[in-house]
Amino acid sequence: MSSESWWAAGTILQVSDGATPEVFTAVAEVVDVHPPHETKDSIEVTHHGSTSKYREYIPGLKDGGTLPLDVNWLLTNATHNKSTGLRKVFEGDSNVNMRLVLPDSLGTISFAGHITDWNPQTPLPSQGKLSISIKISGPVVYPW
Repeated sequence: MSSESWWAAGTILQVSDGATPEVFTAVAEVVDVHPPHETKDSIEVTHHGSTSKYREYIPGLKDGGTLPLDVNWLLTNATHNKSTGLRKVFEGDSNVNMRLVLPDSLGTISFAGHITDWNPQTPLPSQGKLSISIKISGPVVYPW
């Protein structure tokens, strides 16, 4: 039996310009991206009449999580700079629509968020790198 897994090479992060209609632009030289790690709260509802002697929970609020991303840091590239790129998103005070486009027409993961971490790195034996974290606000929309 052969595997049904897929290769992640070619995954694209796109950021909206906020216009109407929206235009999404692919961020240049994405190296590593992790789709959002979503979570859901558990609300304890154990009471004196709980007969099982176990704590009881109900589902609570969901959190879209955080999307960590590494890119080759391109200081003046339009998709990285402070005029139109990632730095503009970091310096902004509102959420921005974004999406991950998976390779081979596997689908698009959509979300809104803002950049919370800006971590440039200039290691001696390597290229300039930039690690960021995007905090998701609201739901993550999957196509499946």
